[in-house]
Amino acid sequence: REILKEEAENAKNVDLKELLEYGIGIHHAGMLRADRNNVEDLFAGRHLQVLVSTATLAWGVNLPAHTVIIKGTKMYSPDRGTWVELSPLDIMQMM
Repeated sequence: REILKEEAENAKNVDLKELLEYGIGIHHAGMLRADRNNVEDLFAGRHLQVLVSTATLAWGVNLPAHTVIIKGTKMYSPDRGTWVELSPLDIMQMM
């Protein structure tokens, strides 16, 4: 709990500051790299009970989780100019 309070004070993202003390983290490309790294480390260290992230984190970083909730299985494709279904392999990678 003390670790989360300390990290909340150091966080630059206003939403993250508010959530960390409750064991909840957020992770998205609009955050500063330092905040994203902190969230990854806190989750890997089992300090966070909940992590809400974009698919990018779920695809690219190996952070095992007990339960994964996938909000949707479509992703916008700029090449096609429309939403496309994720492949089963992409979905499995997130889990």
